[in-house]
Amino acid sequence: MKYFFRNNLPPKFIHNQGWLLSNLVLVQHGKNSLPVKKAFDKSFLPFCLQFPSLEGLGVGCAFCLLALLGWTQAVNAEGSRELTNNGGNRPFLDSRSDNDPVANIPRRTTIEVFVNTNETINLGSSANGVNQGRIRYTNPNGITNTCPTAGGIGRIDSRDEELAGPLPTGGGYNPCQVRVDVPGIWTIEFISPDGATGTQDPPQTLANILPAQNNNDSFVSAWDVTVRNVAGNDLDGRAYATYIPLNLGANGLSLNSRTFVQTQRGDLFRVNLNGIDPFGFIFFANNKGFTDAAGNPIFQSVFNDPVPNFHLPSNPDTAEDITFKLFFNPPNLDLPREAPVALFNLANNPPTIVGTTNTFLRQDPPLLPQLQNLAFEFRGVDGTPGRADPTKGGEFVFDTTEVGSVQITIDVNRNGILGDGNDVILTSATMVGTNIIPWDGRDSNGNPLPAGETPYQSAVSFFVGDVHFPFLDPENDPTGLIIERVNRRTLEVEDSLVYYNDTPVNNQPGGPDPISGLLGVDSRLGAHDFDQLFGDAKGIDTWTSLATPVFLVDGILIQKAELTIDKVASTNLLQAGSPVSFTLTVRSLPNDQANPALIPPDTFTPVEGIKVTDNVPDTIGNVTWTCEVTSGVGSCVTLSGTGNNVDVTLNLDPGAEVKITIDGVVSPLASGELVNTAIVNVPPDTLEPNPQQDPDDPLGNVATARLDIALSPIQPVGIKSSRLAIDADSSGNLTTGDTVEYTIIYSNQDPEQDVLDFLATDTIDTSKVTFVPGSYSLDTSGGATVTANPTFNGTTDINLTSPDVLGTLPKGGSQIILKYQVKIDAPQGAQISNQAVATSRGGRLDRVVTDSFSGPGDLPTLIDDGVNTGNLSATDDDDPTVITVGAANAVNRGEPTFVLVKRITNIIKNGFPIGGINFGISVDDPNDPNDNLPGWSQLSTGAPVGVFQFDQPLASGDLVEYTIYFLVEGTQFNNIQLCDPIPEGTTFVSNSFGVNQGILLNQNGAEVAQTNVADTDTGRFFSPLAPLLSPPCPNPIEPQGAIFVDLGDIPPTTPGNVGFVRFRVRID
Repeated sequence: MKYFFRNNLPPKFIHNQGWLLSNLVLVQHGKNSLPVKKAFDKSFLPFCLQFPSLEGLGVGCAFCLLALLGWTQAVNAEGSRELTNNGGNRPFLDSRSDNDPVANIPRRTTIEVFVNTNETINLGSSANGVNQGRIRYTNPNGITNTCPTAGGIGRIDSRDEELAGPLPTGGGYNPCQVRVDVPGIWTIEFISPDGATGTQDPPQTLANILPAQNNNDSFVSAWDVTVRNVAGNDLDGRAYATYIPLNLGANGLSLNSRTFVQTQRGDLFRVNLNGIDPFGFIFFANNKGFTDAAGNPIFQSVFNDPVPNFHLPSNPDTAEDITFKLFFNPPNLDLPREAPVALFNLANNPPTIVGTTNTFLRQDPPLLPQLQNLAFEFRGVDGTPGRADPTKGGEFVFDTTEVGSVQITIDVNRNGILGDGNDVILTSATMVGTNIIPWDGRDSNGNPLPAGETPYQSAVSFFVGDVHFPFLDPENDPTGLIIERVNRRTLEVEDSLVYYNDTPVNNQPGGPDPISGLLGVDSRLGAHDFDQLFGDAKGIDTWTSLATPVFLVDGILIQKAELTIDKVASTNLLQAGSPVSFTLTVRSLPNDQANPALIPPDTFTPVEGIKVTDNVPDTIGNVTWTCEVTSGVGSCVTLSGTGNNVDVTLNLDPGAEVKITIDGVVSPLASGELVNTAIVNVPPDTLEPNPQQDPDDPLGNVATARLDIALSPIQPVGIKSSRLAIDADSSGNLTTGDTVEYTIIYSNQDPEQDVLDFLATDTIDTSKVTFVPGSYSLDTSGGATVTANPTFNGTTDINLTSPDVLGTLPKGGSQIILKYQVKIDAPQGAQISNQAVATSRGGRLDRVVTDSFSGPGDLPTLIDDGVNTGNLSATDDDDPTVITVGAANAVNRGEPTFVLVKRITNIIKNGFPIGGINFGISVDDPNDPNDNLPGWSQLSTGAPVGVFQFDQPLASGDLVEYTIYFLVEGTQFNNIQLCDPIPEGTTFVSNSFGVNQGILLNQNGAEVAQTNVADTDTGRFFSPLAPLLSPPCPNPIEPQGAIFVDLGDIPPTTPGNVGFVRFRVRID
């Protein structure tokens, strides 16, 4: 059986830009009629200049870039069809006499196409033959010809012809055909009806409408360049441009054009203009963006006054300045590395040929020094990601595929400038594979870093080429660009992060949030968006530079705390069998109580993961505990629990105080001194300046309580407990059909008197339980001489010991232990009460009933019922052992079930868990009957903890932790596979549980971090748009990727029938 999750509401949390993250609902493959989310294609890339209206409307415009995520139909043409296939408004190809108003870029261009000998170039234009409208073509040697116009040759007359492409395709246009006799790159000019001598803007038109050309048009409405081989087959991915001047005719429209960008080094990008609102604009991309006067890239946005420096795309490439190729389809894999082409001076009108050259086309990019997209991490000496003890430091970890050098910078003075003042700079040679660079936690002057709540930022830098997308006067970009680097063969996304820095031009409202994207922003849903004319009179640069520093996500937090613990017992002297209470007070000292005093900016910090342990002795039973914050800011990860091994995790700010109350009952068999110690410890990679292990130190980490236990006045004394021997339905709690084992202990603690003629009896309630034959046993110690009665059955024979040979319990601690089992017949909710009775002489009482007691591993029982049924006049020494029959896990009308419950189990903002929410408790979803089943009690947390929805706004960079709990009951489920698509607007965090370990699996009682790749463990992360296993994944691909875990065969029995899968995402 295979399962997947699909997004559905709730739980939800809202990003500050309005999107929702939804909970996941179980869908069994092949049996659910709900619609599943479909993968989608997005992108586009170039560089666009938006122009003001030539009629003086002053509407402004933009220099933008495009890229393309993928095509969904067969390609029969290359040209305007590709730019109009995604809705919105039609971009017309400018062929006019003027230049861009900011930069001296002509608003006319050439289209280049690579061809081999004997191939055919098919050309068409909506302007060919209309007044002066023509199509000119030039071979690589500079020989120019013009397409004929008679008989409609080379004319695209309708939208249907534009979509169909050239004949003989059905419905196609009659092409101008050029038989190739010179191999290389041919240059095509599409000339407007006015001969590119005017400045007329096109009409505002939807993309799927092709208006007729008029004699005075300064634009071409539709155009096509299609290459066919000798067999007549289309060869797509051959046509490109270095820049494309396009025009929508006005502002207030939507541009959804997409294309591919091929870089000189071989990288391929697809970019989506994603509904940008331009007017006239020019697409291009280059290797530097804006530069200083010497031509060096400056990695920031600039003002347009003075005119910014950048390499004009209309100028030829140089050794240092490269304009990249804009393809309309993925570049054909048969393209050569370079090819000859005629050189044009586009500043002239018409353009003039100034020579020939070779230009790059396509090659396999060399391998990059891989930091593997968020694989750069810091961990303290103790292994905690992003945390450090300032006296110990830690290490930076990253992977690379090349030998070279790397520089890691830590912004120690926290001024946002990497490398100045006392900042730390670590330089090291790298080796192939995992690299570890140690840091001692000190600044460049050798001083330990001050602790505080503000993380220290860090970055690692390699020096590789950049890809920039500058915008001139973009005015508004409300939805942002989608820019992705893809594999040139598979088109699988390799990186979707973009970078920008608008801080130098942040002089008005409407800027992007954040104003600087140097940490990298995922652009899959659009990035670097702005409004309120923020881009007016500016040059806005967005880049995907491979040489850009990779910043350490969340930075490094230096942690310091001083913890204290105190323990007080309700009384120091009490009698065996009496209740007892311990109160633990745990504090995280405030700054003003530090000794020695802290020197600003050094402070105590909020600390999460503080451990409080208290192993209560087994002589205290029926142990329960509660935890509450009594002052300050903090949280108990778990608010209450049972059992003698008390282990509480706390998150405390400085000055916070927590009270832990432990209640129990001293065993009636106990005597002498009882010593109980509690310990509090800071979490790993946290400095505690003065850890004190002296239990008598009130400011120490250890606290001890001592009790003097007086003998019970009841001698002999008896107790009775119960445990779940057979969990028939694997529910983890006591239900009908289960088997319970009773344990009866009688002991003579009297130091002077023997107990003689001892006889114990026990009667069971046959209306609720059935005795299990062969389950009776008797053990003796301390010299007790008591004879077993193997015929005991609790009904016809109620004698636990032989009635024929009465026993003796000598003084000083002799003891007998009797055990037998019963099967539960009573229904849910029934209470089963049972109590043994012993008669004897020589002791302090001749008739002694057992008192209820629950130790480690025993079933809980009702205690101190306030009724005196025997023994002494006190009411707390004679309680029967009472157990309650719970509910069986009857889901889906009793059928075998596999249940999944998903929760948000943590949200981390600025390196700290978000305040005001306790993710360590179970929150019932009233619409989900499966989240409070008794079987969940087998989890270490006792239930699926976390929240099922979260409505507070979250911001970019926040971390959200999801946990998917699973529970199997009734029968074994085989071949369980779980697939969970990463929610839109988020990015999978690949190092949540170790280097390249982003998934945590809890199964069979153990937690094991899973790697992100397909290897020997059962977990795997599929990167965005990578082919998925479907089923269990709902779709063949997912835009954000998906986690996958092969849970295998899950039995219905503990501990293998319950567990969870956990992962984290980052808000984009």
